[in-house]
Amino acid sequence: MNGGKISARTQERLQELLAAQPTYKPTNVVLEQLRFIRMLCFVGATCMGKTTLMDALVALDPTRYGKTRNFTSRPPRADDDPKRYYYYEHSDAGLAPILRKIAQHENLQYNINPYTLIMYGSEIDDYPYAYNLGDIFSSSIDGFRQLGFGELRVFSVVTTPEVWLHRLEERFPPGHQHRQARLNEAADSLSWSLAQTNPDHSWVINPLDDIRVAATSVDCAIRGEKPSNQAEARHLAEACLAKAKELLLEV
Repeated sequence: MNGGKISARTQERLQELLAAQPTYKPTNVVLEQLRFIRMLCFVGATCMGKTTLMDALVALDPTRYGKTRNFTSRPPRADDDPKRYYYYEHSDAGLAPILRKIAQHENLQYNINPYTLIMYGSEIDDYPYAYNLGDIFSSSIDGFRQLGFGELRVFSVVTTPEVWLHRLEERFPPGHQHRQARLNEAADSLSWSLAQTNPDHSWVINPLDDIRVAATSVDCAIRGEKPSNQAEARHLAEACLAKAKELLLEV
C-alpha cells in the first residue's frame, strides 16, 4: 500500500470534517451501545511513550485492559500491531468508503491529523474490552467527550525533557521531512494538556526504563486512587513545551 494522492476536492472535504470533528455523533443506535463502554484516552507529544504505556497496561491486567482497533489511512508500519489497525489508502478511492460512512453517521468517531490530514477512526465493535485504551490527538478529545461513553478518562503522558529529546532526535533528527510537523504537534499537545481543567483529565509520568511505574499509576487512578505526581508532571510538561518551541525556531 502506498500513500496515494488526494484531489483538491477531497482535501477540502477533509478540512471540513476536521472542523466538524468535535461535534460529530454517530446514529442513535450506536450511541445507545456506547453507554456501556469505558474509554481511556492517552494524549501526548510524539515520543512520550503512549503506545508503550498502553502495552504495559495490557500486560499488567489483560482481563481489564485492551487497545482499541482503529482504521487509518496512513501506510502500515513495520512495528504496527496487526490486530489493532485496518488500513485504507490515503487516496480519493481509498478514502471514499470512510467518507461515505461518516456522511451516514455509521462510524463511531474519526480523527484527522491536522498537519497531514491522515485519517483515523473506529466503529462500535472496535471497543470490546472492560477498559478500552487509545492514543488520541489532543484536538480529538472534545469529540470523544461529547459522544457519551459510559466512562471516559484522559491521561496526558509526559517524561523528562532529556528523555523526550533523546527519543525525538532518534526518530526525527534534524533534516527529517516530518520533524517540523512533529514539533508543531508536540507544542500543540503539550499546550492543550497544560490548559486542561476538566475533572476527567490527569497526568501520568513515563519514567526512563520503568514503564510499569506509569502503568501502575494509571491502574491505581482507574481503581479510584487520587492521581499522583500531578504538580511534577506539569513541571515536566512545561519544560518539554519550552524545548519544543526552542527546536521549532531552529527548523
